[in-house]
Amino acid sequence: MPDVETALEMLEYCRFAYKAYAQTCTYPLDPFYEAHGAGKWQGARDRVMAHVHKLMDSDEDVRKFDPIEYNLTQLPNPSHGIVYRGGSAEEPYILFQPRELDRSISYVQGVALDGSDIWGFDIHGAIGSKRCCYFQGKTGMTQTHPEAGWPSWMGAAIYDPDKQRMVITFRGSRSGKGGRALSQALVKSAGSPDWVTDMNHLKAVQVPRFSRASLACGFWYAYESCRESLEGAFLEALHHRGLKEIIFTGHSLGGALAQCAYIDMMGGELLSRSAAMQRIKKTVPISCYAISAPPIVLGRESAAKVSVHVGAMNIFHYFSPKDAVHHSAKVDFSGVTAVNSVVGFSTHPLTTAVHLGTEFPLEGCTAAFPDSHEPEEVRRGLVAAIASFRRMGLGADPGFWPTFEFNPCGAWGASVRHGWATGTLAENLKMALVSSVSDGGTQARAELWSEVIKGMESGGYRRLDDTSGAAFDSFGDAVRLVGELSNPFTDNRAQNALELKKLRTALLKSYEGASSHKATSSVYFVMLQYLTAMQYGLDIV
Repeated sequence: MPDVETALEMLEYCRFAYKAYAQTCTYPLDPFYEAHGAGKWQGARDRVMAHVHKLMDSDEDVRKFDPIEYNLTQLPNPSHGIVYRGGSAEEPYILFQPRELDRSISYVQGVALDGSDIWGFDIHGAIGSKRCCYFQGKTGMTQTHPEAGWPSWMGAAIYDPDKQRMVITFRGSRSGKGGRALSQALVKSAGSPDWVTDMNHLKAVQVPRFSRASLACGFWYAYESCRESLEGAFLEALHHRGLKEIIFTGHSLGGALAQCAYIDMMGGELLSRSAAMQRIKKTVPISCYAISAPPIVLGRESAAKVSVHVGAMNIFHYFSPKDAVHHSAKVDFSGVTAVNSVVGFSTHPLTTAVHLGTEFPLEGCTAAFPDSHEPEEVRRGLVAAIASFRRMGLGADPGFWPTFEFNPCGAWGASVRHGWATGTLAENLKMALVSSVSDGGTQARAELWSEVIKGMESGGYRRLDDTSGAAFDSFGDAVRLVGELSNPFTDNRAQNALELKKLRTALLKSYEGASSHKATSSVYFVMLQYLTAMQYGLDIV
């Protein structure tokens, strides 16, 4: 039976999947990749994307995607934190700090896209004995290009030997600037590969093993791409131990992929190669907790076909009643803005896609769409639901998805705007910055920008002199501030100021194409983040 407390626990596994994804981004703090500027289309941004593809010698069929760089050979460490650029709102940075689930993992391993092992390591000092194995997949495949996708880490299989339970968690979409990602994905199947997958949810693929039922091709192709890696991860995490329960989970896109994996395990091909796994699938309880997830089946006839193969649908949907992404008759559009109502209805019409399983709208959620889709809002609803029958208030956890804004030009001790000057969050942030910022990454982005900045004949970009521009003045203020603080480079304050001036001069000569903050934000903010980290006294290499 579904259980709201289990749903809250599964939301933690969803957070873990997002954190692992952020840890594998080569430039997790880079605003250029995830949320650069305003509006739907960014000329300078697109030029950089094209230039990166040229440097990578990308195949023609993937040049339409944002070339987000991932480290696919090195595993995330659950005991480490990471700071990630999540969007372009007032507090666009996310701190993923290690929580109880992360600290309970004592061993990690990985499986590559082709099913080969990526050897893992023991985690000393873990508070538990869970085994975690990450798996890879692709997003961006479409009905016309079912194999052309962009690879990344898609999730993890986590085995708890105490409960003899396996949880398979999938990450959700990452896009940064929602308007731009939506437009590019919807119109041209380009840009963020995750959103290309999302925007192909109403185009069908007929799956033979479910009597040619029509499934959302974007989600099904993404799931199929990770199936071999997922099977390897499942078996590596299990490691010949006993098994009493299997749960699939994921938020948003991750919830869609979790449903695909669930129906394929119950009535399809997932983990069906061995007699031992066949027996496990017949005797062990298997369920799916889909959090804020869209439907994966197109039409009631197709839903009936899937049901014939799968049987009883232990798929449990937990969502905000105002979340248009979930796309349900239970979704209340009254709290949605006019623009987002149009987006929600046009991209998720309420007449075609069908949910499998049982829906549980969380009445404690109050935010309108798109905020209603955020994991933190879902958590509020789950906590409220638990408190209603426990007769006790669990309280909101401010550390679940902490967001903040860097303010390097502010007073010492106020570099992070969120009241984090003291306490556990501040300590976690200091440690996470070590894994998030590097001088080498900053220099690489500076060089990349210097190669592609061209300016525009008309519009918001103009050629600048080396000493003009509001963005340059802000950087100068930061330079002066750091000169007055503890020295990030040497013990000689005068030498320190000189080195910072040299860096500023070099940047000014490299960045010739912008009259506003928009075109220079990427490298300037990464540099400011680097200086901020140094102000914390961290030894960053």
